[in-house]
Amino acid sequence: MKKTMMAMILVCAAMTVARAESVQNSPNLDIIDTPTTNTLLRGMYNFHMRFYEGGGLNTRAWVGFANVFMIGASFDLQNAIGQGNVDGREPKVLAKVRIIDESIAFPSIAFGYEPQTIGMTTFPMGIYAAASKTIMPGIICSGGVNNHNVFTNFVFNDNFGVFAGVIWMPSQDFAFLGEINDIIQNNRSLNVGIRFAFAPEIRIEFDFKGLTKSQSEYARNLRIDYVNYF
Repeated sequence: MKKTMMAMILVCAAMTVARAESVQNSPNLDIIDTPTTNTLLRGMYNFHMRFYEGGGLNTRAWVGFANVFMIGASFDLQNAIGQGNVDGREPKVLAKVRIIDESIAFPSIAFGYEPQTIGMTTFPMGIYAAASKTIMPGIICSGGVNNHNVFTNFVFNDNFGVFAGVIWMPSQDFAFLGEINDIIQNNRSLNVGIRFAFAPEIRIEFDFKGLTKSQSEYARNLRIDYVNYF
């Protein structure tokens, strides 16, 4: 009986450690504002809060299905912290599906829909197609195209976007982030950040956005992610 109890305890401990490691190794769903092709594993969920310029707060929740598809929701509050009236934007539905997995020769490819604006300095991602490739251990490059304006009159010069970025993970706990939005437009934005796994389920991220714009448009964001399984 004692041996059976000890075996059960050891199995439970091993499962707990394995689950914690799998959470810590959960995929980077995005770089900063631009998406990667990664999706949550089946039964995994992600909740994050992003504190942005002007006292704003953006919240997102994702749920993974079948390892290649996830859906979510986003809600944004302007002036959530500080002074002035709190202004809530309409909640939005989010979705991403990976249609091709990465191989030695080819990148992974995904399509997604993210209509919610993040902060004061970016347009919504809208509908997008993204490609990601691991070029060497710990370094992932990603890029794609998107339509900021999905349901109203499309204007190419304003609504068509091209984005690219890179994630460098020197260790399991740290990631250095860099991206540029709207590369072919006049309002392109260079963003950089640092992501740190504070605990197996918690990541903290500091971002510096709008570095290609005037100094008055620079923005600093703080983001907290929580990842776990149902």
